[in-house]
Amino acid sequence: MAKQKATLRKDGLYEIKVTVSNNKRVTVYGKTEAEVRRKAKEKREEAAKYDLSNVKRMTVQTYMTHWLETVKKPVLKPASYDRVEQSLKWQIFPEIGNIQINSLTSSDVQRMINNLMNSNSYSTVKKAYNNLNSCMKLGVIKGEVLRNPVEGVILPTATQKPKAVFNYSQEEISKIVTESTSCYKNGKLKHRYGYVIILILNTGMRLGEALYLKWSDVDFEKRHIYIHGTVSAHKTHDEHKKRYEVCDQESPKTSHSVRYITLNDNAIEALKNLKVVCNDKYRVITTEEHTIVQPNRIFRTMESILKACNITGAVDIVHALRHTFATSLIRMGEDIKVVSELLGHSDVSTTLRVYYHVIDEQKHNAVKKLNNLY
Repeated sequence: MAKQKATLRKDGLYEIKVTVSNNKRVTVYGKTEAEVRRKAKEKREEAAKYDLSNVKRMTVQTYMTHWLETVKKPVLKPASYDRVEQSLKWQIFPEIGNIQINSLTSSDVQRMINNLMNSNSYSTVKKAYNNLNSCMKLGVIKGEVLRNPVEGVILPTATQKPKAVFNYSQEEISKIVTESTSCYKNGKLKHRYGYVIILILNTGMRLGEALYLKWSDVDFEKRHIYIHGTVSAHKTHDEHKKRYEVCDQESPKTSHSVRYITLNDNAIEALKNLKVVCNDKYRVITTEEHTIVQPNRIFRTMESILKACNITGAVDIVHALRHTFATSLIRMGEDIKVVSELLGHSDVSTTLRVYYHVIDEQKHNAVKKLNNLY
């Protein structure tokens, strides 16, 4: 195939129009002819991969990935998109991802739901059910899927008590810490944001709170940090910029989210390493260009770390660090009120509800101590 000619625009960018499907054309841009041709080639290859004329041979993973990128991504906020992506990647694809889309049966879906109920919360399973159902329904309407295999599947009713939140085990924590702080032979960190993982694990901060943190909020002498904001992401409609832009949001999740968190030795070490890695006078965590870090970058870092450690099972892989922080403190006998304040919960009842399984565990252990009473 002859090389497609690139057009030089008035703004100095090169462009090529690419036909992707059903005679639909998209335009790709580049600073050089070589760059724009490479992007055009990638766009054609992507279009061929998701050629819906060959949908019968597509797997569930390929079809739903296309649905996620073309149907859901344009209408979802970044945080909502991340949750759908995690649901597909961690719940749906491991169970039925390799099955061809028009070979998927209600029995396959029911088996997936039953398996997920054994190790996930009801809300997590319901999200997986809803995401699959939404994709299949649209596929039937568009004539790409023969039938909706989710129809006829029974979603178990929610139990009175929610499933226990996911937290990493002591063995998994050791592996995560080792991988997060590991270096190449030349001394360079394998994961630029590895110490962000360590910081969240030792402070219980929400990801947005960690990305908001300024050096003016850090007091090494008093050994605490001041949490009073978060990072939020907004869509941008400029096609020449990234799909999302991030910005500081002075108001945190709730009024109780404004708080001080005491720093242990591990957290202080993480902060000192971040100061070297990011080398920014104003913000604790930045990109190499000294801009706000997209939450997705931390998710990608955590995925890479977990893959290297061969750890699976986490639903929200970064938020599970916060759960691990809280669970560890409760198991060590820390007062639930103190844990609640460290987490920035609106009241203790929220903490009791989320970590009821650890509280129950502690109550059982407490009563057992009376075995030697007489």
